[in-house]
Amino acid sequence: MDLKKIKEFTILNSPALEKYILETSAYPNEHEQLKEIRDATLEKYKHMSIMNASADEAQFLSMLLKLMNAKNTLEIGVFTGYSLLTTALALPEDGKVIAVDPDMEAYKVGLPAIKKAGVEHKIEFVEGNAMPFLNDLISKGKEGTFDFAFVDADKENYINYHEPLLKLVKVGGVIAFDNTLWFGSVALADDDEKFKSDPIMGYIKKHGHEAIKKLNSFLASDPRIESSLLSIGDGVTLCRRKYTMNVPADEAQLLSIMLKLMNAKRTLEIGVFTGYSLLSTALALPDDGKVIAIDVNREAYEVGLPFIKKAGVEHKIDFVEGTAVQILNDLLNNGKEGTFDFAFVDADKKNYKNYHEVLLKLVKVGGAIAYDNTLWFGSVAYSEDVEFFEDGDQENKSFRQSVRRDTKELNSFLASDPRVEFALISIGDGVTLCRRKN
Repeated sequence: MDLKKIKEFTILNSPALEKYILETSAYPNEHEQLKEIRDATLEKYKHMSIMNASADEAQFLSMLLKLMNAKNTLEIGVFTGYSLLTTALALPEDGKVIAVDPDMEAYKVGLPAIKKAGVEHKIEFVEGNAMPFLNDLISKGKEGTFDFAFVDADKENYINYHEPLLKLVKVGGVIAFDNTLWFGSVALADDDEKFKSDPIMGYIKKHGHEAIKKLNSFLASDPRIESSLLSIGDGVTLCRRKYTMNVPADEAQLLSIMLKLMNAKRTLEIGVFTGYSLLSTALALPDDGKVIAIDVNREAYEVGLPFIKKAGVEHKIDFVEGTAVQILNDLLNNGKEGTFDFAFVDADKKNYKNYHEVLLKLVKVGGAIAYDNTLWFGSVAYSEDVEFFEDGDQENKSFRQSVRRDTKELNSFLASDPRVEFALISIGDGVTLCRRKN
């Protein structure tokens, strides 16, 4: 089996878009020692280096850990330590990650870079099989003591790992399972002709395909968690351990999980339309939480308003009809600087950069701003001379091309903004998360 071609099977089905995300978002902000591990892994393991988490996935996990204020974490499956170093760098100085893997030799490939990064003291590496070790932690009274667990090991055992991890991770904590789209194969029927005609797809099916499909179905129906399957890297499923009295089932997954992990209480939404993301936010906020939602079109908002009322969260929403920049500046003038935990922006794309400047003042240090549609139908991966939008009249095509230019400029700007930590996530039409730095 020539595995060097397996890299071509990306879930985005667009090497150009994958390259764009990595070069725009991930690589410019990649820690020097993470790059050293990536290079050392490629040199030693060649095309098997894809066993490490991708740079964009690691970037997202780093931000997630910081937004959670995670301190104690677990990692099942280490390989050469790319995701492990990502975790150690994201944890506070007194944080700890316990990492379990039967292959010490692979870990030693990345160990020099880990030492060079000055975070080895945060890592406890355990050589051995994960299941006995996890059960041993439980027997030693470690239930509910971990904030986060990352699983990137033998796929057939993912379901088995899930049970002890649910005990070890605290209520409100997160388990992240890697490779849950398995090179996109999960979308194919088991008897799909591609598995027979393509030897690489046949290999993918034989090694992990069935186990991952079973896992995804199981997690989606597990009442003890809320889960979100993200199309980043080779797919990452986030599972947040629920409280005893649980949240409604109709929460929009990623946004809801992010808000809860942040313990967000005060948020902003720029662009509401009929209120789907607004309702997701309101459902995720505590009962005394508040979201200020701004849109020029109240008529569209009123389409979703009956459902917001029915959900019993209207009291958390302050809808303001008007132009966003003006209203945001009014908030600043009224002393609201640094008082918001989170802001979600899904409005006129040409003003995203203008919103960014004001929102950076309104959102507190450590808070997050999320920009929607930052992949713009995948068109950002192509140069200006490529006619990406072929359908529609000339006016519509010109508009979409204009938004593509604005979006590419925004992504480049955010990637180089020293005031924020930046992650471009390939979920939906692209969501860019910006965490305001200290």
